[in-house]
Amino acid sequence: MPKAIKEISVLRRDVISFRRIIWPMRAVLGSLESRVRRFTSADLSVYFGDVVDHTDKIWDGLDEYKEIIEGLNDTHDSLATNGTNEAIRMLPIIATVLLPITVVASIFGMNIPLGPFADSAYSALYVLLICILIVSGMLYFFRRHHWI
Repeated sequence: MPKAIKEISVLRRDVISFRRIIWPMRAVLGSLESRVRRFTSADLSVYFGDVVDHTDKIWDGLDEYKEIIEGLNDTHDSLATNGTNEAIRMLPIIATVLLPITVVASIFGMNIPLGPFADSAYSALYVLLICILIVSGMLYFFRRHHWI
């Protein structure tokens, strides 16, 4: 992607430079025929008309290229923003899943005997199973609602 960004930037710079050159040239070429008429008897109106038409076509082409480059740049920005949003979207889900586990672990991590399995040798396993059930339930709920 950085290569594409660099190419778009170079193309944008070139189009802007060409537009900066062509814009004043259009006015000069438009007024040049009347000034040259004083120095020659030949009818050069067709020639200058063609030159002005070609310059206008170049200007229109540069205008189209400018719009294309802006569209490419907007598309790239949109894709980059979408990728960032996908990454950022997972952070609240992770925090939401870990919050109940933290609460359960902090409650059962105290030195106060709690619950029906306070004196059991398997109390750590019970707490682990409770945490797994909470996480599984939340993940099922999130997937069912198409949040992840």
